[in-house]
Amino acid sequence: MALLEGFIRKLRGSAGDFTFRKDEGRTIVSEKATKVTNPRTPAQQKSRMRWANIVKMYKGITPLLDCAFESKAAGVNDFNMFVRMNMQMTPVYLTKNQVAGGACVVAPYVITQGSLPSIMVTGTGVNGVTNISLGHLVIDDQTTVAQFAKAVVENNAHYDYNDSISFLRIEQKVNSAANLPYGVFRVCNVVLKKDDNALLLAVVPPEGFATVDGKLGHLTSDTGDLAYAWVHFRKSHDQIKVSSQTLIDNNSLLTHYTSEEAYREAAESYGGEKKAFLSPQ
Repeated sequence: MALLEGFIRKLRGSAGDFTFRKDEGRTIVSEKATKVTNPRTPAQQKSRMRWANIVKMYKGITPLLDCAFESKAAGVNDFNMFVRMNMQMTPVYLTKNQVAGGACVVAPYVITQGSLPSIMVTGTGVNGVTNISLGHLVIDDQTTVAQFAKAVVENNAHYDYNDSISFLRIEQKVNSAANLPYGVFRVCNVVLKKDDNALLLAVVPPEGFATVDGKLGHLTSDTGDLAYAWVHFRKSHDQIKVSSQTLIDNNSLLTHYTSEEAYREAAESYGGEKKAFLSPQ
């Protein structure tokens, strides 16, 4: 590194193997590192390969859930938040060809974050049961939205009329011709209106709106590979408030795509690993 004098002090940017920058009126020149190659250490490869599946899942979810992340810093959007939250989750490894083909593995990602209390779910796989009490209501083909709204509001302190409960369901499918995994994304929403006499199961599917031991739960006959979640929304003073939720996983394919074998296949498709990324002088 050196300080420059004279007319050359006006230089900025790069020239050849040198970089010029201003610092308190002085121009400082430094030599570029010329022997840095594309870093492919195991840690860097694993970090890079987390991105593809997270982005694909976001593209499927974002048209279905508006304002999924309630509090964001200036310049940060829902995409930034979704990636940031899910980069900490168990990574899903896809090869370069799988990514190019639009592959998506349904994984238990964080889908919303907000100030409303989370909908707690007990049970595993398709046997999920929420903490939303329905009192004496047993949902059937004749249950109206108004009856459902009354049961939720009167039996759960954190719910009010005109709140919404959304149910997100993502089915894991595999394209048999290309052998590529993909997701089928669906969401439904019911507004808790006290005077809505529409039939509840004409508005929302029974898979996510079943009575299980007096609470709102998942229909256990739905046994395919999938992930699902309920989300509580509320519009308050032109702001959307939301509960923090993570998808509940029931995807048998996930184990393979999070394995070391899947990592090695994916790493090789991107050129393999390198233990060191700085060439010796």
